[in-house]
Amino acid sequence: RPPFTYASMIRQAIIESPHQQLSLSEIYNWFVAHFKYFRNKEDAATWKNAVRHNLSIQQCFVRVETLNGAVWTFNGSDNRKRKM
Repeated sequence: RPPFTYASMIRQAIIESPHQQLSLSEIYNWFVAHFKYFRNKEDAATWKNAVRHNLSIQQCFVRVETLNGAVWTFNGSDNRKRKM
């Protein structure tokens, strides 16, 4: 398992994207592309649930509705101390 929290990996995925916003499936794809651990199909439901959970509870992640569906962004101005 990667030595990073889910929140920090999601943040990195969003920040590395060209427009600093990603759909949920694009976040999943980033995880698979960057960490071999997430390529195990048998375990996919577990880690995908953890990604969705972190997106919903961490206030630094903001869901934005678009014409093509929702994307997630990172609110870097959220200065509260949070463990990522």
